[in-house]
Amino acid sequence: MIAAECKKLRMQLEEVAKAEEREKIVEQLEARRAELNNLRDDVLKVSDSLKAVASRSKIMGKLDSSKCVERVQAIREALNSDPLSITRGRDFFNLKKAFEKFIEDGGAAAVETWELYLPKARPTVDMNQVAQAEQQDAFKNKTAQLRSRAKYAEQMSKNPPATIAEMAALEVTWDDIRRMIAELPAVSNDPLVQEFLKAANSRTGASLDLLTNEVRKWLQDNKLSDKYCIRTT
Repeated sequence: MIAAECKKLRMQLEEVAKAEEREKIVEQLEARRAELNNLRDDVLKVSDSLKAVASRSKIMGKLDSSKCVERVQAIREALNSDPLSITRGRDFFNLKKAFEKFIEDGGAAAVETWELYLPKARPTVDMNQVAQAEQQDAFKNKTAQLRSRAKYAEQMSKNPPATIAEMAALEVTWDDIRRMIAELPAVSNDPLVQEFLKAANSRTGASLDLLTNEVRKWLQDNKLSDKYCIRTT
């Protein structure tokens, strides 16, 4: 009688131990799932930003995703032979480190490319021109709108666009700014300066042949020599 009860108790304790072990495994798997989800979100975020920047400019530097591919293949092979291997060993750690390196390098490449592209792409708002126009009642509303849009564009362009849609929205804002600038009174009576400024604030920028001596002098006199986009090709 006592022996039977002892056997029954031992079996119950073994079941409890197995249940605890299963619960531990479930917790480990859930932790891995959460880590993988976070990793996936970060990879998608940097990939979307790179796509947005790459749609307008060649990405600076070299991004190597081969290590990520290798780590994915390694963990797949390990899971085939041992489905619970993801909860222990170095396979998952190596996978995570490879993708974290790609995320870091991708983010840095997007920032570097954006910082080089931005000065050439955005319109230049001459605040002296805006201030002069503000003195005229006919342009008070226009200059207020221009200041608001310029501030909004500056905030949007501080970081690389997160998506292609965000890139497009920024370009719409830049086009609004260009249109508003064109509607303000000219800052110079010289037609050569006017032609240069109109071209420089376009999406393509001014060609080098528009940078005449008269234009150079006007830019220097107004301390604007480094403010406008000039194409050399």
